[in-house]
Amino acid sequence: MTGVLIKIVSSLFYLVSGILWKKILPRGLNYHLIFYRTIFSILFSLVVISFFSFLIEDGVSLNRFFKASLEDWLFATAICFFSFYGLYYFTNALKHGRYTVVAPFVSMAALFSFVTAYFLYDEAVGLNAILSFLLLFGALVYHQFTYLKTFRLSKEIYLCLLSSFFWGTSFVLYPISIETFGVYNFSLIMEVCVLISCIYLVMLKERTLKIQLLKKADLRICFWIGFCVACGNIGANYSLEKIPVYLNIIIAVLFEAVMILAGLYWFKESLMKRDWVLVFCIVVGTLVLLL
Repeated sequence: MTGVLIKIVSSLFYLVSGILWKKILPRGLNYHLIFYRTIFSILFSLVVISFFSFLIEDGVSLNRFFKASLEDWLFATAICFFSFYGLYYFTNALKHGRYTVVAPFVSMAALFSFVTAYFLYDEAVGLNAILSFLLLFGALVYHQFTYLKTFRLSKEIYLCLLSSFFWGTSFVLYPISIETFGVYNFSLIMEVCVLISCIYLVMLKERTLKIQLLKKADLRICFWIGFCVACGNIGANYSLEKIPVYLNIIIAVLFEAVMILAGLYWFKESLMKRDWVLVFCIVVGTLVLLL
């Protein structure tokens, strides 16, 4: 029960962070903004680790960093760097698309999670997985039919698919590293990898290490995004340790309806018939997948 409640709370933090992202992304490059939010999320993560180290000996101790083998470190950092691109493409999708479409569409990560689990853990593919895939694929074709006639996808959907792939594939691998490093320590590793990835993108795309300076108002938004992300990550990783992966995904999918309402209210976005069909099929298809 505790794991379920913490997952719900962490989903609320992610919901708030998504709304804040949508407000600030039009004002800067996404990897510059991610850099600032990550500075704050690392600081918040360190505060949490320091606080809980006095209360819980197991899972928070910094000794677990030193006890981990080189293979453990390579695996953990690899999935964190891979997962970063889920965030990168998600923020790009929010910048160029509608929140009410982007946020629910990313729940398709569940499909990539099940595919990854099938190949890595040799899990059987049931009828529900096949039905879910057909429903989601059909909804995507219906939504993108105008673009598919010219053999392309809209930028909004293309970026959502990339985000779903990177997040969904890496999500099922998190519990392996959580078992090694602990919930709080792994959350910190994730954020450090995000920071390094941002620096790498700045060097790659701009041939410099100069980070865009933000106005105080934008920096304040990054501060709150960092706070929400740190709390969301720690809560989500804790729930992965305490409750089954499928239950984590179900709770996340149920929040898609809340995300749609949030987008309609805060951003005054309007959805066409094909948008509603796509969102409905994503939610239903993901729930069918988890039956």
